Amino acid sequence: MKKFLLSITILASALYGYAQKFEVISNQQVKIGNNAAIFHPKFMPGGESLLVSSENFVGLGIVDIKNQTYTKLTDMAGAGYMPAISADGKTIIARDADYMNQRISLYQIDVKTKAKVAIQKNINHINRIAIDGNNVTFAVDGRSFKKTVINGKAVQSNANTSVYVTEEDLKLVVYNNGVRTVVDPLSTATRDVSYCWSSMSPDKTKLLFVAGNDAYVSDLNGKNLIHLGTIHAPVWRGNDYVVGMCDEDDGHQFTASDIVIIKAQKGAMPQQLTPVSGEIKMYPSVSEDGNKIAYHTTDGKLYVMTIKEK
Repeated sequence: MKKFLLSITILASALYGYAQKFEVISNQQVKIGNNAAIFHPKFMPGGESLLVSSENFVGLGIVDIKNQTYTKLTDMAGAGYMPAISADGKTIIARDADYMNQRISLYQIDVKTKAKVAIQKNINHINRIAIDGNNVTFAVDGRSFKKTVINGKAVQSNANTSVYVTEEDLKLVVYNNGVRTVVDPLSTATRDVSYCWSSMSPDKTKLLFVAGNDAYVSDLNGKNLIHLGTIHAPVWRGNDYVVGMCDEDDGHQFTASDIVIIKAQKGAMPQQLTPVSGEIKMYPSVSEDGNKIAYHTTDGKLYVMTIKEK
């Protein structure tokens, strides 16, 4: 029923010439080895390769989109869960999870040499990681840290703390030059709202997040709230558009999902980008120039879509 309603919404928007803002130029499946399963793609700078992992976030590798080759980086457990990539593409910050003891360590990985440097060891929880130049910023137990690697060792950085958003205890938290602010635009005296899938727009002026089943955009204080509808795993395409997945499940597993794009403004309607098929398309990533979208299916097929704004 939900799938039918989404289709009707997209059709109605197209009739008014509004939602069909993008043309899909191509949608290419990227295969490696013996059609190995690939999950959680994230564009590297330049948009010619993807950082990928296994379904359960074990290990990291890089897929060359054109040559369809795979280069392994690490086998660390949890490495594929929200890794951070430096702007020059030379460095990855990833987790090494010790599930037995419920501890996490952060490592910097040199993409060329695969050498690892410990950034922080044996912490109990961490969500978002930010990279600003050579500085790595993260928050632990309500406190923001910034470290940089010098001569193969991570040391505390004296640079100003990056502006970034994370989630702590299922609430949005914005760190701005070391100042911690809890952002909770939807909770009331009788309704406690949880948040996930948070990110900051490239120009660092807006927040994107999911509360309940729906995606929202706001300013950094949670004001000027824009409701985008039922979209999950949203990511920014530039500062004005959001790409995400519109999925269905039966309470146990996904039964359908497609990739959509929507303008981050009130009254906007989503445009479905992926072709109608039985495949369940998940967790999109957008290239830096906004012209490519990568996603995986539930059975580990990797696709790269090229889009063009009309």
